[in-house]
Amino acid sequence: MTRKPLFRAGALLAASLAFTGCVYVADREGKKDSTGHLPDLSAEYLVTQYADESGRQGSFYTISKENCLIVVDGGWAENEAAVRKVIASHGNVVDAWIISHPHQDHAGAFNAIAARPDGITIRRIYDNGFDYEFIESAGEPYDDVTVMETYHALTDGADEVTHLKRGDVITVCGLTLTVYNAWDETVLATVGEEKDYQNNASLLFKLAGAEKSMLFCSDIKYDMDAVLLETYADAIACDYVQTGHHGNWSFSDAFYEKTGASVFFLDAPSEITDGDFPAKTLKEQLLGQKKTVLDFSTAPNTVTLR
Repeated sequence: MTRKPLFRAGALLAASLAFTGCVYVADREGKKDSTGHLPDLSAEYLVTQYADESGRQGSFYTISKENCLIVVDGGWAENEAAVRKVIASHGNVVDAWIISHPHQDHAGAFNAIAARPDGITIRRIYDNGFDYEFIESAGEPYDDVTVMETYHALTDGADEVTHLKRGDVITVCGLTLTVYNAWDETVLATVGEEKDYQNNASLLFKLAGAEKSMLFCSDIKYDMDAVLLETYADAIACDYVQTGHHGNWSFSDAFYEKTGASVFFLDAPSEITDGDFPAKTLKEQLLGQKKTVLDFSTAPNTVTLR
């Protein structure tokens, strides 16, 4: 299997779709989002959180409007068919695929699809710029290292891949993407005794439209809370938040309060968000503050960027 021809074939498919003038829109066009807003997909972006078909915690989001699809993570390998179905509803074209970090509950489905696209075009891939050789040497305390190895084998050297860095500000499908955390010396200097490098180096980023924005906290854990809050306290204000590490062992109450957000996503089933986990405490606190909290029990859940 060769990687670059795989992506080039996708580019040719994308060109043919553009030539035919096909228009693909989100599955939920004409439906109100989870806040009661009816999105206009010609001008607004629908953010959708999906449950994972594995039944476990995972991360799979899309941000979509007419002629545009952004995928964030994708979940476990068992979620492959569900991800393919969503992409198919957008003409089998992914304009940007953001991989927050190469763990199995985030990059598993991506690996399966990138290895066998079956007509899916992936125009751009963004990741956290992880140090492959470092993790190979240091090990992976909380995940299957082969997921990272597979992701690296599939994407290493591909022209379509961008390794995001802290401080990057780019435009993706008309939205502004700002990066507040990625793999770098700040993470290496801050990570705790657990040596959970990949989780703590996962992307912290904001996607912003002209009026609304969403902060994605990926799987960042408590190690990074103080330095990120101190550095970006004035930058993380937003309307919606994907809570860190599925709501467990992650950011402080002070961090989430600083965002000023009204809607919080927990990427886990009710067994976790209502069970004997820190996510339950976080959920109860947010609900007590009259925030909207969305998890897999009501997925797919949606909000609108405009």
